[in-house]
Parts: sequence; C-alpha cells; structure tokens
Amino acid sequence: MTPAPVDGDERRDRLTEALLELVAERGLEGASVRTVAARAGVSIGTVQHYFPTKESMLLHAYRRVGEDIGARAEERAAGAPSAKAALRAVLLELLPLDARRTAALRISIAFALHSLQAPALASVLRDDLAELQAVVAAICTLAGAAEPELEARLALAVTAGLSEPLLFSDGSFEPSDAVAALDAHLERALP
Repeated sequence: MTPAPVDGDERRDRLTEALLELVAERGLEGASVRTVAARAGVSIGTVQHYFPTKESMLLHAYRRVGEDIGARAEERAAGAPSAKAALRAVLLELLPLDARRTAALRISIAFALHSLQAPALASVLRDDLAELQAVVAAICTLAGAAEPELEARLALAVTAGLSEPLLFSDGSFEPSDAVAALDAHLERALP
C-alpha cells in the first residue's frame, strides 16, 4: 500500500505553529529543532527537511507572525468608519489585550532580541518596522494630522509604552487602562 502524500505547506505550517507555541511559552531558549519536533509529533529529520537551520526556521516563523498581525490589523482597519478609527484599530492589534495578542507580542519581543545577533532577522525586522511606520503615517495623513510622520512615531511609541506594563503587570494595569490611555492620546493627536 502506498503511503498518503504529505502536503509540504501543511507540514511547514504545523512545524511553525509548534515553534510559535514554544516561543510564546518558553522564549527562544526553549525552542530547538528537537523541541519543535517533539511538539509537532515528528522526527528531527522532518524538521530539518523543511528548515535546514534553526535560523531559517526562526526567520520563517517571524515572517508568519508579522503576516498574521498585519492581516488582522488590515482587516480591522478596513472596516473602520474613519481614518482615526482605522488608526485605533491598527494600534489596538499591537497591544497585548488578550491571550492571542499577548502571545504575538511575546513572540515578537523574543525575535527582536534574537535579531541583535542574527543579521538576516534584523534586516527583516527593520523592513517590517519601516513598513509599519509608513502605514501608520499614511493613516495619520488621511486622519488630517498636521505632521503625519511625527504622529505615527508618537502613536507607535505610545502603543509600545502601553504594551510593557500590560505584559508584566501584577494586575494593577488592566487592558481597559491601556485602551483608555491610547484613546486619550489619539484624541489629543487627532481631535
């Protein structure tokens, strides 16, 4: 009997999900070829077939996280009634307001730290940050900001600044506090 064909894209996706789960739980230190193979229920050789190096596996996973965040932000912004609401939707997608977004932020931070020693990842990260800055600046322009580039930088800085206390909070800083602070910033920046 001939074995069923393997869908390479599906297998790569499964391996990537296993890696991302491990990174969200344990950081990059807990994500090795061996632990990814164990989590995905495959052999180490299978992981190495799809990702010849750990760096290639990490780069693929990082791109996947960025694509997922971007797609959700774009979807939320597209349904917004105004440019200001679209900007809010994009920024809310970047805040760790629920388990999914918290995991995405933990993964993003882990990859950002790793990029300090991984030039290929650092290049992708810089490109992604420049693209995010450009998207936010374009929305700020549509929202009527007098200085859209500056407002984009400030909006992203506020979002990053609100993320840390949410991620490491002892419960004294709630998601509703972060949303209220973001809304206050947007009201001042784009009345």
